[in-house]
Amino acid sequence: MKNYILLVAITALFYSCAEAVKEDSSSEVDSENRINSEENQSEASTEDLEVSLEQLGGLFNTGDKEENNVSPETEALKKLLQMSGSSEDGSMGSLQEMISMEVILDLLEDSGVSREEMEKLINNPDSLKILAQEAIKNREEARLAKEGNIAKGKISKEQLASKNTATGVSLEEAILLVQAESGPEATMAKLKKIDSLAGTNVMEQMDLTEASYLMQDVAGKNEVPASEDELEKIEALRKLSGQLHSDKEAVELLAQLEKTEEAIASGELKASPRYQRTIEHQRKTVKIFKKDFERKAKTAKKKFKQLNPNLYFGEEAGQTYVGHMRKAVYLPLGKLSFADRVVKANHPKLMTQQKNNVLGEPDVIKGFDVEDITGIHSLGLGGTLTIQFIDNALTNVNGPDLYIFEIGQIEPTNLEISKDGKTWVRVGKIDGGVSEVDIAPFVKQGELFYYVRLTDLKMDSGLPGADVDAIAAIGAAMRLNLDSKVLFATGKSVLKPEGIDALKVLAKSISVLKKGSVIVEGHTDDVGSAESNQRLSLARAKSVSAELKKLIPGAGFRWKEKGLGESKPLVENDSDKNRAKNRRVEVLVLPN
Repeated sequence: MKNYILLVAITALFYSCAEAVKEDSSSEVDSENRINSEENQSEASTEDLEVSLEQLGGLFNTGDKEENNVSPETEALKKLLQMSGSSEDGSMGSLQEMISMEVILDLLEDSGVSREEMEKLINNPDSLKILAQEAIKNREEARLAKEGNIAKGKISKEQLASKNTATGVSLEEAILLVQAESGPEATMAKLKKIDSLAGTNVMEQMDLTEASYLMQDVAGKNEVPASEDELEKIEALRKLSGQLHSDKEAVELLAQLEKTEEAIASGELKASPRYQRTIEHQRKTVKIFKKDFERKAKTAKKKFKQLNPNLYFGEEAGQTYVGHMRKAVYLPLGKLSFADRVVKANHPKLMTQQKNNVLGEPDVIKGFDVEDITGIHSLGLGGTLTIQFIDNALTNVNGPDLYIFEIGQIEPTNLEISKDGKTWVRVGKIDGGVSEVDIAPFVKQGELFYYVRLTDLKMDSGLPGADVDAIAAIGAAMRLNLDSKVLFATGKSVLKPEGIDALKVLAKSISVLKKGSVIVEGHTDDVGSAESNQRLSLARAKSVSAELKKLIPGAGFRWKEKGLGESKPLVENDSDKNRAKNRRVEVLVLPN
């Protein structure tokens, strides 16, 4: 389009020049007055042409460029102007001689405009004037728009608060009225309505981003402030929602936030706008965390089951926690997996007041400063910590067996484990990103350990010494799968002699725990009715439980039997081999 306009302008210029030459050649007069008059007219025409061309240049250069960066189109027009004035008699006829009208029409036709349309424009002696006027208009509009952008967003406090308006309403009051009616978002319709209420025109001159900031500031300044109690809850929620420790914690907090939102919406709970925004924001944050962590938890649980297909840890007992670098850590016994007692804590500066922070589930809450961190115990440089598992035990399973929950990077620490707290097995140094430990190279299969000792290896940091939040035994209980073929005859619930021998081996492992909950589950394949399978599975579970009670004397254990029939197969009941796997009795030993 720019080339098209340029060609029109040049063509009009050529046409005007040609007309001027014809008029000059047809009326030669010897009178001196006539000559002076023509010279004056020529000078005026040249001056007018220069002005017109300069105005036309605005069409191609809207003022955004520096003077020394003139557009090619403007430069070309200036050169044409110089060429047009090069004749000794002041005429511009030489320009027409240089370029014929046919060539000009060809050029214009190449620009995409028909020859007929271009001839109409060329035959219009006012075409250059029209283009120049358009250029002036465009230039003025660009200047006003630029000035308008500079002024946007600059509304003083006096302008906001002043009621010296046609309506007697201040801008601030008008903003609050519109926000109360239709919400906080800025739209052009709202800005116009604000100006209408206040009798001004300043808001609609702002862009929506600046107007949005202004409206938010006004709303924040005039809203009811949060109470002291709300401020405390806001701070607690801010910390907790960003530092959730488990999938269960996320579920519980999300339910609490949703319940609070419902109470606010129903009017049951009166809350400040800030507290309402906090609840809404934290609900969204926790919901995102929950969704992301559920995905990670599912993967972690699946990985554990793949490593330990013969171990059962129960849907109710198992739980996933947030470990080092926000890793999902699946613990088959959930909260029962954690250390129960601090046996000894040695700190070089006797700072052992927080030693019990290492017990139970992870609960560290970090603040902006080191002093604001809660829920951990720092061993100190060279310090030691000895803990005991009372209601569970550390044992070797496939994969990691022990997990150290520590803030930041795991600092160099020596790890030892013991059965009795007297004889220790050195597992070795743990540090860096290694939060989980496999004890397999250092123990025999089936051994149970109740004590863990950590010794800091003196690497200085923000909090000197390893900073422990919790210690968990991943391999804390075992689910044993007993083949029904070994225990019972087909369709029977009376133990065979070889079945009793198998239970004697099992009883030795259970009795080492001294106390706990023993859950015996009977399972069948899908042959027969569901009701008969459930009855048979329960009868078999009771037979196994009765025999184990004889083999494990004492009152430290609680017993429970379940008949699950065909409801929980290990594999699909699609072959005789798979059906044999599903006919089983499983014994789960859990701490009380």
